[in-house]
Amino acid sequence: MGAVRNTRQKQMVYEALTRLDHPTATQVYECVHAEHPTVSRGTVFRVLGGFAEGGQVRRVTIFGSDTRYDHTLAPHAHGRCRVCGRVCDVFLPDFDAIAAGAESDGFCVESCEVEFGGICAACKREQMRENAKEE
Repeated sequence: MGAVRNTRQKQMVYEALTRLDHPTATQVYECVHAEHPTVSRGTVFRVLGGFAEGGQVRRVTIFGSDTRYDHTLAPHAHGRCRVCGRVCDVFLPDFDAIAAGAESDGFCVESCEVEFGGICAACKREQMRENAKEE
């Protein structure tokens, strides 16, 4: 019975993670807890840690933010909106060649984390609306 429950809890955590956009562990917990109040914070944090250790999700370190989790495993960078703080995936041509397997002066790149600062599409649209009102 314990293994079945554990698998169900893992499934709930993973489903919440895929519904959210680069969430923190607390955000995943809040999502799971809202639908399943008996699932503890510790369980959600342990499951996320296990997913990260097992390679099912990526831990993402964003400057000025708590650790976030990403279910997209394909090589990519991240963008952080300077207006709303949203974190999004940024796919670049040839990024996978740079992210793994590149070599420089004998140093072989096995992984990398790249964060771009900018403005997300929603905030850019809002700025354009505000600018249009001022004209």
